[in-house]
Amino acid sequence: MASTSAVHAPAVRPVRGPRTAPTARPRLTVVAAPKTSGSSMPFTILCTLIVTATLAALLYLNIQMSDTSYEITRLQSQSQRLTEEKQALVETDERLGTPQELERQAREIGMVPVTDPAYIDLDTGEVIGETSPTAQTEVNPELADVPAEVAVPPAQIYDQPTTYHGMGNEGV
Repeated sequence: MASTSAVHAPAVRPVRGPRTAPTARPRLTVVAAPKTSGSSMPFTILCTLIVTATLAALLYLNIQMSDTSYEITRLQSQSQRLTEEKQALVETDERLGTPQELERQAREIGMVPVTDPAYIDLDTGEVIGETSPTAQTEVNPELADVPAEVAVPPAQIYDQPTTYHGMGNEGV
């Protein structure tokens, strides 16, 4: 029979190096407890002020944007009104610039059409040809009356700006 037995190795002692002189231990002293950091109230107040200032600035900017929006709306309305007025004035100018209208206005202020023109020689100052206002006024054709259905009515100009009624959320 075979027997098994545990083999024990002999204990080995670690080799120590030469011992140095013992180092001096630091002396222990009692240290005062650190001061506590006071109250957290100043930090809380600072954070509250920052949040309040931010909200106030945001409200101010929102109000300014709203006022600017109303101003833009008003100016666009005024621009539209002035564009319509300009268009009406251009139409009136075109109507008053027609040859028939110019002739009517000239007759109203006493002008007469020239049938036989006279010329002035600028070198001598002599009048070449004869014309007489009385002879020209003898032939005075009247302008034809234009029926109201055919005549162009004058353009209407809106002097009163339209009132702003709000966006509907201003209250009752």
